[in-house]
Amino acid sequence: MRLYGRKISGGKAEGDVIIEPGAVSFLGGVDPEEGIIVDSSNQVSGQRIAGKVFAFSTGKGSTVGSYVIYRMKKAGTAPAAIINESAETIVASGAIISGIPMIDHIDISLLRNCDTVIVNADEAYVEMPGVVMKEAITTVIKKGEKVLILKRSEKVGSCKGRWAGVSGHIEEGDEGLESRVMKEVEEETRMNVRIVRSGEPILARDRSIIWKIHPFLAEAGSNEEPEIDWEHTKYRWISPEEVYDFNTVPKLDMVMKNLGIL
Repeated sequence: MRLYGRKISGGKAEGDVIIEPGAVSFLGGVDPEEGIIVDSSNQVSGQRIAGKVFAFSTGKGSTVGSYVIYRMKKAGTAPAAIINESAETIVASGAIISGIPMIDHIDISLLRNCDTVIVNADEAYVEMPGVVMKEAITTVIKKGEKVLILKRSEKVGSCKGRWAGVSGHIEEGDEGLESRVMKEVEEETRMNVRIVRSGEPILARDRSIIWKIHPFLAEAGSNEEPEIDWEHTKYRWISPEEVYDFNTVPKLDMVMKNLGIL
């Protein structure tokens, strides 16, 4: 499985991933002698990034941070590679002068701590051995101002006990996405709905699978109520904003935003 981004600094490297969801300042935020994150505001504070593939959202702080990265490279305490969601000048300059492979435009939520990855910055991709991509549809059913969420049972293969829309794998031989949507809605809810619109695909990670999710919005009549099957244990009608109050499958909120209902 490969994630493609943008080349910042060329080269290739392999290593275990350390993920920081926030911004990182190399000046004052990293001990260059030990290669340890010391900024207490970072979730990975106290961890050693030397020789690791360091994935974080973006850089921040003084331009001196570029020279801190160079100092770490000379001391042997620098990361093997850097992955950003959005590169900024300080870290980019530090990676370039230090010869550290770096790419950005990568969704770091698709990585996991201790993933072993190959960073090929020359061709602008991160290779993730053992991780595969599968495709699925997720349909959000709307009734009035409420949307339907269903709690996945312990019998399903993934995301047990989490709340979701009507979801299903895309299988070889399926006639089309809309046909798959209607089939899953019928099987999982027995509701009569009409498809209102679709959204752009969204990527979400669950264990060793990255799901390419095709979002759909469907509308149900005012008297429709679901008859759930074995895949779910309960259902709720909620306002879209309430989705954050539930333990949902990855990126259900992004599906709703993509569909323009959140």
